[in-house]
Amino acid sequence: KAMPPPARRMHQRPPRRRIRPRRLKAGGPVAEGIIVIAALGRPFGIEGWVHVRSFTEPASNVLRYRPWWLRRVGSAIGWQAATVETRATAGGIVAGFAGCGDRNAAAALRGAEVGVDAATLPAPDADEYYWQDLTGLEAATACGQPLGRVARLFATPAHDVLVLADGERERLVPFAKATVLNVDLPSGRIVLDWQPDW
Repeated sequence: KAMPPPARRMHQRPPRRRIRPRRLKAGGPVAEGIIVIAALGRPFGIEGWVHVRSFTEPASNVLRYRPWWLRRVGSAIGWQAATVETRATAGGIVAGFAGCGDRNAAAALRGAEVGVDAATLPAPDADEYYWQDLTGLEAATACGQPLGRVARLFATPAHDVLVLADGERERLVPFAKATVLNVDLPSGRIVLDWQPDW
């Protein structure tokens, strides 16, 4: 069964890259439940289609989710429901949106974010987490010493990395089995095998 990469089992080697979702708070009737799964790129052809930069693994999994919500760069309107047609091409995934009929209109969409309702994504398995669920957790050592708050994550070939914000300092901590001792989402806490002076 093909699954989107919303999460990675920490014990897997090599790790699967998860989608990079984040829960958004502004605009749109379902804004608090929208997760970004892609961004729009350069125009494709002359009929208003655009390239889609998927944040899922494999990239084609982005085609499985509907409906799409769209938020344009710099727009004060927020999230808007989008009527879209998609297809996979040799050059990647492309999309055509209702009301976008030429290359100039497609160029205006460049950089827009594509989101879906969080409820459409499958629940992660044991020891798997969506990035947006980890963001905001308070990190601490096994002895209870604070390490900061998870500000964001990014992917590397070896593993994902937690970026911990501790005042003006940032710590980069591997999100791996050897480092992550416990994740307690209900209490908003993550315990790491790490030291404050590292």
